[in-house]
Amino acid sequence: MPEGLDMKDVGAALPDEDDANDPDFASNVDQAQVAKALSQLQGNPGLVNALQHKLDDLVGMSSGFVESLHYKVRARVNALTTLQESHDELYEKYLDEKRALEAKYRDLYAPLYVKRAGIVKGAEDVDATPGEDDDETEEAPVGIPDFWLCALRNHEIFEQQITEKDEPALKFLNDITCTPLQDLPVDEKKKEEDDDDDEEEEEDDEPQRGFRLDFHFDENPYFSNEVLSKSYHMVDEEDPILESAEGTDIEWAQGKNLCVKVLRKKPKKGDKKGKPITKTEKADSFFNFFSPPDVPGEGDDLTEEEAEQLQDFMEMDYEMGAIIKEKIIPDAISWFTGEAKQDEDDSDYDDEDDDDESEDFDE
Repeated sequence: MPEGLDMKDVGAALPDEDDANDPDFASNVDQAQVAKALSQLQGNPGLVNALQHKLDDLVGMSSGFVESLHYKVRARVNALTTLQESHDELYEKYLDEKRALEAKYRDLYAPLYVKRAGIVKGAEDVDATPGEDDDETEEAPVGIPDFWLCALRNHEIFEQQITEKDEPALKFLNDITCTPLQDLPVDEKKKEEDDDDDEEEEEDDEPQRGFRLDFHFDENPYFSNEVLSKSYHMVDEEDPILESAEGTDIEWAQGKNLCVKVLRKKPKKGDKKGKPITKTEKADSFFNFFSPPDVPGEGDDLTEEEAEQLQDFMEMDYEMGAIIKEKIIPDAISWFTGEAKQDEDDSDYDDEDDDDESEDFDE
């Protein structure tokens, strides 16, 4: 059995108030304990939060190092600290301007996405001239059939995630949109906050960091939801560290749940009154995307194997969300036609060529 991973590892790896004031503390730190804690941070929101809270408690503490320096060196250090404060103020202004610029262009992109959705769904049409080989008597389909199914399936990650049984349901997908959590309407933002059980009271006034993906569906025989949503809550606005994710509970029609498979076992021979035994198991499906695992709390223990599995899953889950947000939605037509897939494949070949040239040079 792998050794258990205790959230206390993070706290134990950090100094308390007395340690922080001890100049010799660094030489006495249990490096193995630090390494163990740090190795689990990426993709483990529980540990990230535990570390953040511990670090918040240490802010402002003196290590004693600066005080031990020559007074002239201390003055120079203080001068650099002042310069850093000026830098940090400029960086905050940069982030404010960046957010404003991103918001400006989100507003400019919005009508283009609305028009695209209208054409895809057939609510809006465009003038078309038949070519020499086109049959003008053939009835045209509505909109662009299977647009989003094809766009998603042309990306290698979603090609693996979308099963043959998923495809008929994804044919009803008519649009995918992305909204920053801080831009949600007040009532929807409040719902997101209510769904986050781990949110601390003192953090209620902070803007939410992250984004929500909305998958819009036509009426279909698989589920009654018109929209399936997936929300990603981020630890930091600038760094892609996932804190938690939530998805819509899918209201499946009877016998249409693509995320489970029913196994039937026949009764023993000769047992005329026996009935088949049935049980359900989780099935591979793209729609599992809307059921991310629960993130453990600070007091929960995970084995190393469980922590690694959770980390791998959350890294893949965030990667899928980021691809939809940053690649599929902005450039959906190129993914539908396959042009973007070809460009990405060419880029992969270029990277391999660069690696080969580097290896040849090293020889």
